[in-house]
Amino acid sequence: MVKNIMDLCKIADEFVRYLQGKGVPFNEMGFPIFKREMFLEEIPEQMVPYDFRKNRIVKNPKKTLLVFYGPDARIYPRIENVLDEIPEYGKYMGAAATDVTITSDMDQEWQDFIMLLNQLVMAVLAVNRIKIVANLRTGNWTTHKNISGVPKNVMWVAGFLGCSNDEQHDMRFISTVMIGQPAPLLIYGKEDSNAIDKLSMMGVKYLVYPDYHRARKGVA
Repeated sequence: MVKNIMDLCKIADEFVRYLQGKGVPFNEMGFPIFKREMFLEEIPEQMVPYDFRKNRIVKNPKKTLLVFYGPDARIYPRIENVLDEIPEYGKYMGAAATDVTITSDMDQEWQDFIMLLNQLVMAVLAVNRIKIVANLRTGNWTTHKNISGVPKNVMWVAGFLGCSNDEQHDMRFISTVMIGQPAPLLIYGKEDSNAIDKLSMMGVKYLVYPDYHRARKGVA
């Protein structure tokens, strides 16, 4: 059980050794380098948080992408048990990278570490033949460098649920999108009109999916 920062650091170290043993290369910043063929190409019909994957709203698991939007306390067990749960992931279309919280006011080292941890989990899934989707979760401007190990023009996901609305003058979101160059960008949760306007202006292909609670209300 993850109880503190040191527990997360130990897990990250274990993942690095595991991935090195699988032949995964790392860049000069210590982030895994992903192959294009690791990423999901087919557009999912649904996106559902891992915890709710067995809910009746999931009509076809093989067309459903698992995501990790929710409290960190619910994500940590998935990180700890990712290798044991590979058979469960295999029942679904694929999985997005975990979404452990990062904010721009965190210590820089902590922002970088959380991005590394999220990517390490994604890499562990990928080497076990689970199709992956990159997560557009970054911190401040300097963390943009941390997504350099992800190929351009692969599928990304962004979660707008619980986020403050994008401001017209704030270019952090769209700048991250342009660096990652998603093809396409899958948006989970509410639509943010300012963010959507920027995506449209820049010619970024995107699709919006309802969050789990909205989707559940639509089921009779």
